[in-house]
Amino acid sequence: MLLESELRPRVQTDCGPLARRMHWLDLHLTDDDFGLIFMHAVFLADLAAMISQNAPSIAFRQNIDMSAAVTNYWTHTRARFELWHHAITRYRYAEQGGEGAAIREWWNRHSILLEEILVSEILCRVIAALGKTMDVEKGIDDVSPITDTVFRSHLEVCSRVHHLMLFGRGSSVRNTVRLNRLRQGVERWTDALLGRMIPYNKSALGYAIDPDRATAYAEECVENEAWAQRETSCLLFNTAMHEMLVQRSTPHAALPRANQRVADSVMGMFNRDVFDSVGVLKSRWLRELENNAGTEDRQPTQEVIHTKHHAIAARHTKNNVDVISQRWCD
Repeated sequence: MLLESELRPRVQTDCGPLARRMHWLDLHLTDDDFGLIFMHAVFLADLAAMISQNAPSIAFRQNIDMSAAVTNYWTHTRARFELWHHAITRYRYAEQGGEGAAIREWWNRHSILLEEILVSEILCRVIAALGKTMDVEKGIDDVSPITDTVFRSHLEVCSRVHHLMLFGRGSSVRNTVRLNRLRQGVERWTDALLGRMIPYNKSALGYAIDPDRATAYAEECVENEAWAQRETSCLLFNTAMHEMLVQRSTPHAALPRANQRVADSVMGMFNRDVFDSVGVLKSRWLRELENNAGTEDRQPTQEVIHTKHHAIAARHTKNNVDVISQRWCD
């Protein structure tokens, strides 16, 4: 009965802190709604947009063991896959029984679930590309094997949804057209998100739906090299994707708790030093600067000389200690 409880549109769960931290745009929600629902699949797409925008910074990691975080991601996505497969299996049972009313009832109840599968593909592909980028930078394969497994599993579920859209019985023409328009929008924006990652790692192209379209987006991103121009472009880009998904999907969530767990597992793949003290993602340049700053490059710990008026720091006088500040004075 787990699936029945997950399929309620409003569930007693709290995703407010995560949603507010990610600065997600309004999805017809009020402040009171954050305490009752709800991790909509559109929020997962917003998370994917944030990752693709900051992929160079997120992919930069030191000697950090990612096994626990990646395993957690695999576990929660696998649990959601099982819920999806169980729901689609119900359609097969109704179809084999030849019950027209049961088939129509299935479409009425599970169309939201099909939307969620389609929209969730955005995050799945972006995470797979991010995992490959992480492994390429480190020269080891400890993240991409898991993210690729999740990616292939998601493709299998999506193929079942596409088959239902083409050959399924009991669905209205209007509902099928709506799902197809959502699919087209998801595919276009997925390639656009991956296109933003291609300039930093060519392997991201392997996760695109249409490589030519993703390459075109990548070439467009390269033209926006100026930081201010790129930030503005990304903001407009993310907003346009969000609005498209909101308009073409149902406001309610099919599996809000499962989506919440997947989003939390993705956030668990980010190291703490990715964010600054106020929760804003650091740039790749800043993270590299912090990582390369060894003990000798930091502000030296100096003895304090107490004088009559105020305390001043005593400079190092040992020959084996260089005064790092001198490099800025040359």
